[in-house]
Amino acid sequence: MAGGLRRGSRLPLLTDTLRTHRTGAVVWVVAGGLAMYGMALALATEFRDFPGGPEALAASILPSAEAMRPLRWPAERIDTLGGYLTWHNVMVLNLILAVYGAIQGSGAVRGAEDRRSLDEVLATGTSRGAVIRTRTLGFVLAMVPVSLGLGLATAAGMAGAGEPDLAGSMITMGISGLVAVAGFGLGLLVSQLTTSARAAGGASAVGLTALYVVTNTGEGLGVLSALRFVSPFHWANHSRALVPGHQLDLPATAALVALAATLVVLATLAFTRRDYAAPLWSRRPAAGAGPAVVRVPTALLRSVWTATLRRGRFGLAAWAAGAAVLTALMASLQPTVMEAWSAFDWLGAITGGGAGISVDVAYWGFAAEIVTPVVAAFVITQTSGWVADLAQGRVETLLAGPVSWTRLVVERLVALVVGVLVVTAVALGALVLVAGAVGGTLDAAGLGRVAGVSGLLGAALGGVAAIAVAGLRRGAAVTALAVVVGASYLVTFLAPMFGWPEWTNRLSVFWAFGHPYVEWPPASGLAVLAVLAVPGAALAAAIAERTAKVAG
Repeated sequence: MAGGLRRGSRLPLLTDTLRTHRTGAVVWVVAGGLAMYGMALALATEFRDFPGGPEALAASILPSAEAMRPLRWPAERIDTLGGYLTWHNVMVLNLILAVYGAIQGSGAVRGAEDRRSLDEVLATGTSRGAVIRTRTLGFVLAMVPVSLGLGLATAAGMAGAGEPDLAGSMITMGISGLVAVAGFGLGLLVSQLTTSARAAGGASAVGLTALYVVTNTGEGLGVLSALRFVSPFHWANHSRALVPGHQLDLPATAALVALAATLVVLATLAFTRRDYAAPLWSRRPAAGAGPAVVRVPTALLRSVWTATLRRGRFGLAAWAAGAAVLTALMASLQPTVMEAWSAFDWLGAITGGGAGISVDVAYWGFAAEIVTPVVAAFVITQTSGWVADLAQGRVETLLAGPVSWTRLVVERLVALVVGVLVVTAVALGALVLVAGAVGGTLDAAGLGRVAGVSGLLGAALGGVAAIAVAGLRRGAAVTALAVVVGASYLVTFLAPMFGWPEWTNRLSVFWAFGHPYVEWPPASGLAVLAVLAVPGAALAAAIAERTAKVAG
């Protein structure tokens, strides 16, 4: 890429940025668009079939929505398709887009420093400020087709459900695109304060999740509620154009744009003031001091998996902390949620309880099993690291020593599973502590099953990831895994709603995960996870053994 840069020219850098984001943009348009379209049709079916119609469904949902408002809020006009779709889908979609943007922003500069590719760009005379401005512009341009695609898909779903709203759909998804840009700015800024793109991505994701909860909770957090004014979700909520009675809020949109611009400006100032490949507040050696002594932990480096864990320890800590915050939040909500859920027997079935399971057990199962999407996201992030290792030459270095491709693949998966178990253990530990504080009692055997099956789920997704990395050997592997995860989730939701054959559910890893807090998953589900994990790893190793040591 850098070899084609002319001195002072930014066009090749912009072109490279757009090329970097093209696969992600296509996935968002296709997968996200299908999700919004399918959900609109599914909700229309639910409205039609629910006894009493949309008004009765909204009345039954509202108490539970109020009790669990930190997860998504406001729940306004959920007796309409646009209102329900906004509450059920758009709120969470904004969080996912923001985290996606943060991860991209974390790697825009810091990732290029890690790969040493930024050296060549700066060597052409391109200023540091120009690098950030160009990378940001490239991401903004990439989000334009994403917003358009999601907006058109949402409009198609609304029209197919009999409630067409093209303007509301386009405005809503345009605002979602701005939320992603704000997330990009936050990731870009945080990456100036950390030593790696991975750590910045994890910290940014935790920060955005906290802002999301603060926004949804409103004034219930006292002085902390003031943080919502620096939250992109707060300003986005002012333009919920799919909700009857709402439209584009120009002042709130301007505030959202100003927030994103401020984050980028702060990131630029930090980048121009810090040392290259160092965090902003790094300790500089004293004048006249000799070279720093570097101690290499050879005991850890005797195995790839321990060295991998050590190198990614800060990112792992961020993931564990984020998962703990999420489960602690769920535990703190339990008393309030129980007041609402106890009046609705059908909620037990929705949360996995089913017949003969108390609402209390169903809730604790739901709270414990919420680690599932965290595990999936963690695996996707680690997959990105595997691709980066290949591109940055670390794989070539390892294979030059007494490490074979098979050993590398296997030990990577070992490190991945250990990381999943650490994240899960910390999350469940936080759940137990807060549950005890609110007077709740959890089943130790159920928690053990959740931890064990979470590790198996991580191994299964890791097997799929290893195959994708071995076969594709580039960023498309991360995209492929994200598509598999997204499709698996949609299948479990849409299959029962549309009455699809039971075998379609068996295509999903989330179906295979089951509800281990209540009982072990079915043998067929465990078999699916085991097959993806063990033969998947073997297939990945076999493919890798036939490939080159460096990225093609």
